[in-house]
Amino acid sequence: MPSAPTTRRPLPLRPALATLLALGSAAAVCAPKLAFAVVPAGESITGAAAIDITPSGFEAVTGLIPTLLPPNLEVDALGDGYEGALGQCWLGGYEYGLNGLWVGIAVTNADIIPRDGYLDILIEAQVQINDPSDRFELYTELECIGDTCYGHVAPFDVSLATRVDLSIVENPDGTRSLDANVGGISVDYSLTGSMIQLDECAIGTVEDVLNLVGLSLFDLILTFAGGFIDDAVAGFVPEIEALLEDNFDAVNIEQDVDLNGISAHVSLAPGEVQIKPEGLRIRMDGSLDVAEVASCIAAYDPGGSNAVDSPLPDIGSAGPDASPNPQLGVHLSDEFGNQALYSLWRGGLLCYTVDEELTGFALDTNILGLLAGDTFDSLFPESRPIFIQTAPRTPPELVYNGEHDVALDIADLGLEFYAELDHRKAMIVAVDVNTEAGIDLALDSASGALGIEVALAGEDIVPVVTDNEFAPGAEADIEANFAGVFDTLVTPLLGSLLGDLAFSLPAISGFGLTSLEVSANGEAEDWLGVYAGIGAVSYGGAGCDSADGGCGGGCGVTGKPGGRLALLGVLPLAFVLARRRR
Repeated sequence: MPSAPTTRRPLPLRPALATLLALGSAAAVCAPKLAFAVVPAGESITGAAAIDITPSGFEAVTGLIPTLLPPNLEVDALGDGYEGALGQCWLGGYEYGLNGLWVGIAVTNADIIPRDGYLDILIEAQVQINDPSDRFELYTELECIGDTCYGHVAPFDVSLATRVDLSIVENPDGTRSLDANVGGISVDYSLTGSMIQLDECAIGTVEDVLNLVGLSLFDLILTFAGGFIDDAVAGFVPEIEALLEDNFDAVNIEQDVDLNGISAHVSLAPGEVQIKPEGLRIRMDGSLDVAEVASCIAAYDPGGSNAVDSPLPDIGSAGPDASPNPQLGVHLSDEFGNQALYSLWRGGLLCYTVDEELTGFALDTNILGLLAGDTFDSLFPESRPIFIQTAPRTPPELVYNGEHDVALDIADLGLEFYAELDHRKAMIVAVDVNTEAGIDLALDSASGALGIEVALAGEDIVPVVTDNEFAPGAEADIEANFAGVFDTLVTPLLGSLLGDLAFSLPAISGFGLTSLEVSANGEAEDWLGVYAGIGAVSYGGAGCDSADGGCGGGCGVTGKPGGRLALLGVLPLAFVLARRRR
């Protein structure tokens, strides 16, 4: 029997055959997509995402405001004196000293209220000067007659009000950031001399001494209290501006990342700020691109992901599968998510060679027996090594309205089984698989760990035999048994590699996420909504320099991705887990 018919598509492909396959694949795969507008990799998408904070969200974080005002201030000793005409204290001599003075402020209520175009900040506080258990000491001396008394000032109410304007500014380096401007602060309080409590002294003598030098005890203390309030207010302005700018700018990402050996550039920057009574929204513009296009998908590249013109959901709205009135909402557009998946697919993220090096155990032609019984036994009377080559013909896409929080719709992923036949590497059988790999998010509110759970098993796979020259007629058996082979080879590896797929969320001044829900949103359910509760948390705030890197990818310009990109890291694990580049 001639040997030619016993081999099939040896590797590497013959140039002529490769050209025909490329043309055929391009016609079959690319042509349907040309009917739709596409978004090229790296093209900036206006409205890639949006971040919403509702009135209840602002109410939840007002506990941060007390941290922006000084709780108390110890005052250096105050005093003055004159020796008198005859030396020491005679004939006009006087002296006074005020020691142990401190001032405290306690916020009793705070509100951040979104209005049309700005935020109102209203603060109510109590100010006190010393207290009955820790009094200040006042010493006075006139004509060598001294007196000492002790005192405090009863707590009094202070009201502060201001507005905050937010805008997007262009930085000299071309990046954009959020600019917060706090307007003038109105202060209202009532403090009278009757609120000053003095003990163990003759108040008349004290006033006489101070009046000689144009002072009054009451005026001195009242003026100092007012100065303290003014200083506290003045310090509050840069603190609230920095709090808003720094934390909103944490979502500003301009970063090179490495995803399983693929170099990608991610860009997310604030594009617009909207403030309405329904809440505050920051619209984010962004893109994702890869540094190099993989040769394994060159024949299949449609030139971009599907463009979707879909309006953002209303500010503060939640999807049907989430609780209404969320405190914090993040919406990810279908267009941006699919551009990211397309770009990573274009970089070769689904191009794998599944062999012993990848799996850690030997693969041989006994796998064919699992697929089709003894159909292939005549080709391989003795088992031989086998490997599986992926052929990702279609970019995966996101599905937001399925059974899981989000799913990856993977279509036309070719799995080509190769073995040595007639002293050459030949393709024995090829199967195209179609599936939706489910992804669910799980927040541990006690530890701040956000876990990513992947649902993918053989029963989720829809196989179609596309090449079976050596065992014609066995297609139905191969398709029927494919799920079992998948579960035998892939599912255990998925479990071992995805078991610890989680990252730590940061906390800010003791505040963080307390709950998490996910739901599709928008008119066409093509926005992924992630909705969170905000409150005091027990987990810590991992900073950019922390060992666990709680702030993820937003800290620098280069580095490995953190939580913001964790979903994308699931993609290469969907079928064959770790990858060996062609």
